[in-house]
Amino acid sequence: MEPQMVEKDRMTLVGMGYYGPLSGEGWSAENPIGQLWQRFNRFWDARSELIADRVVDPKAAYEVAIWNEEEYQATKSFYVFVGVEVKCLDEVPLELVSKILPASTYALFTPAGKEITTWENTVYNEWLPESGFELASFHDCHFQIQCYEEGRFKGLGELLEESEIDVYVSLSQKE
Repeated sequence: MEPQMVEKDRMTLVGMGYYGPLSGEGWSAENPIGQLWQRFNRFWDARSELIADRVVDPKAAYEVAIWNEEEYQATKSFYVFVGVEVKCLDEVPLELVSKILPASTYALFTPAGKEITTWENTVYNEWLPESGFELASFHDCHFQIQCYEEGRFKGLGELLEESEIDVYVSLSQKE
């Protein structure tokens, strides 16, 4: 899986977050990330009109993983955010939080089918060590973005085979 190198401007997102270890097996609606998506989707279905006029692309939703390597190694905990990109942060509903991701250089991967559940191993253990890049660090934290677009991501289970997502891994040149 070879990436395309892209530059992205700062992104402003609103959504919901989870901090802690990942429990449960792989991709599941029952693990903490699956439950976070369910909670955000309930908000979206019931109250999206509160932010709809500010959403950049209503057909795209994002999952952002943010971690400090030392803390992650010690606790296996990391932060996961799910939400949508917005043009501005005017009047964010109380149940939502915001994230402003810095501009960065990204390796853009597009895993499809079963690769969607295994791309992290391929990217972090195979591609990255040989790439000439390292994870970008922002205040001792790293992050990656997964973009789920309507029509491209069909769902879990059997629908996964018909799906693809975009994964943006924030990078800097190795010194």
